[in-house]
Amino acid sequence: MFDWLATSLFAAAAAMFMFRMRFERPAVAPYALVGFAAVIGWWAGEDGLYALGVGLIITGAFLLLHLASLPYSEESEDPGP
Repeated sequence: MFDWLATSLFAAAAAMFMFRMRFERPAVAPYALVGFAAVIGWWAGEDGLYALGVGLIITGAFLLLHLASLPYSEESEDPGP
């Protein structure tokens, strides 16, 4: 079960980062933190530390939800009139 959860969370973070890259230059650190939470949550869950694994995966999911809700930057490359 932890395999699918961690893989889905990591794939969602990578897809969100790539989607944001189309419109702005997002910081890599928050998306890497979600990826690390997914990997460490997978490892902890597979090693028998179920509460820690679930907690890390849920924390990564909420962080990704927060990143998805952030507005795009106001800066644009078009100087306008």
